[in-house]
Amino acid sequence: MRTLAQSLKQTATVGTRIPLPWPALDRTLELATKELNLVPGAPGAGKSVFALNLAMSQTTPVLYLALDDASSVLARLSALELGVEIRWAIDQMRDPDLKERMIGEVGDPHPNLFIEDGALTIEGIESRLEALTEVLGTAPPLVILDNLIDLIVPGYSYTDMGFYSTCLPELKAMAKRHNVCILALHHVTRRGGESQNPHGLGTRALKMTDLLYSGEREAAHVIGVYHSVQKDRMFVQILKQRDGDADPEGGLQIPLLWHPKLGSLGRA
Repeated sequence: MRTLAQSLKQTATVGTRIPLPWPALDRTLELATKELNLVPGAPGAGKSVFALNLAMSQTTPVLYLALDDASSVLARLSALELGVEIRWAIDQMRDPDLKERMIGEVGDPHPNLFIEDGALTIEGIESRLEALTEVLGTAPPLVILDNLIDLIVPGYSYTDMGFYSTCLPELKAMAKRHNVCILALHHVTRRGGESQNPHGLGTRALKMTDLLYSGEREAAHVIGVYHSVQKDRMFVQILKQRDGDADPEGGLQIPLLWHPKLGSLGRA
């Protein structure tokens, strides 16, 4: 047991701020290391778009865990860097000669962005984080998990509550242990098929109760995403924010300009 003064003298319990590239959102949402954060959204709502634009904006190291499909991640990152359509980048990647030419055009503008391909267990994530920390001399401040449901949790499917009650506390402990911000993308899957799920097309605002597992306890922030029917705006909702403004009913949201073919996000 310690007094307040003694506790404050211990190793810092408040993490380092993660800057956001969108001024209005950066003023409203404070992400930091030592935190687990969830980004829920329906399939196609824009979770990966949000995460990739955030990753590209960082000047400090980022570990991007592409648990689902690294080829899509690589195509989107290449399109963002070159300012071209994602479809064009995918076509280049299919042809060895065109792919080699695209690699030369892209270069290596983000040497601190590290991408890991394939599904992992919690232990697998930690081993890769430790390996990267050894190489860099410090842990990467931002770790992006794309997607949470692709995590391997022995004995559980992502449809089981035990999946989340097992992995989320461990991810939260890992974030504190390594002084990193873990941003876990999370599918909204509570209501089944698209005909029964108003979020099936990613065009409806979320509430905390829409999540299969809301992470009310473990996550410092729950950040919902959805987009306009016209696909020209993405809305970032602050459903939960520790020590900050939030609305679990989905009313606190920041609009961003979205260019789907390019995969880019800008201030609205």
